[in-house]
Amino acid sequence: MAGLSDEELGALRRLAPMEGLPEAALASLLDAVERLAVPPGRVLFRRGEREDALLFLLSGAVDLADAQYSVKPIQAGTAEAAFPLDEASPHRFAAVATAPCVLAKISRDALDLALTWGQAGETVVSELSEAREEAGDWMAGLLASPVFSMVAPAQLQALFAAFEPVSFRANEAVIREGDAGDYFYVVQQGTCIVTRAGVPDALATLKAGDTFGEDALISGAARNATITMATDGRLRRLEKDAFRGLVEEPVLSRVQASDLDSFRSLGLRVTIVDVRSEAEHAHDPFPHSICIPLRALRERMAELPREGTLLTFCDGGRRSRLAAFLLIGAGYDVRVLERNEDRPRERRLKETEAP
Repeated sequence: MAGLSDEELGALRRLAPMEGLPEAALASLLDAVERLAVPPGRVLFRRGEREDALLFLLSGAVDLADAQYSVKPIQAGTAEAAFPLDEASPHRFAAVATAPCVLAKISRDALDLALTWGQAGETVVSELSEAREEAGDWMAGLLASPVFSMVAPAQLQALFAAFEPVSFRANEAVIREGDAGDYFYVVQQGTCIVTRAGVPDALATLKAGDTFGEDALISGAARNATITMATDGRLRRLEKDAFRGLVEEPVLSRVQASDLDSFRSLGLRVTIVDVRSEAEHAHDPFPHSICIPLRALRERMAELPREGTLLTFCDGGRRSRLAAFLLIGAGYDVRVLERNEDRPRERRLKETEAP
């Protein structure tokens, strides 16, 4: 992190996307922050430019001008400054500093990683089935899952062959919070416990047939919990690339926002689920969507209709992919909704109006 003062660091921590982020996720994000100090009159970006990073105003003031030269002033410390300065790419506005400013420049990808890590929920457990095989029939347990039941029969042999058996001793860590994701796991024999830094009690107990580890593989974020063997045990693990190729890609379907009208014309009931935070949703709502943040999805899943198709949405794509995977595992029909950033925003909004 390029040297932010204590005051600037405090302003960064108060930004809307940072709200509720665990310290580990926030610390990782701070390492990716670039501090920019600019004088009055400096053009920060121009309308129509594409940008892989987001700018947050920590101090000073900026004017945003749209295509009609209507000007919107943004003052640091206000509600408007809690969000990126025109997060659209290409930009819808031009931005000019009207006072000495300090800005935080954060890559979209780094912010998406931190938000996904921080909002991935309170457990990393995928319950396969109430009828899972306690005796250790891990293949039958996987096939009882709505997620793995969607894998084409022709791929099942390759999928099961790709699982590697591994053994662990009691009190040995299988995965550690903060590490990069490398494997997806199935408990074949034994018991594991799920813990998180700063939380005194175990989050969950995993038994034969339970799975874990998909959150980090799907999102690309770091592990959001530690899994430790409570007993001696035997697990099956699937390497990241094999998981993506044999499970994630075949299971997760995508819909472009520009195709929503044709999708609805098929007569399907569509519910758009925005899995960003409430603040992000309120600041830049996707038309006709409901907001259930990723961190609350497991607890609020029952609010979603079983009829029709769910479309999960977020800005960077990681949270929406993880949400879709969780919902598919719960038996919902789900697609990942991707917003077409190459289209002017006014046109995108028109295209997504309900018929």
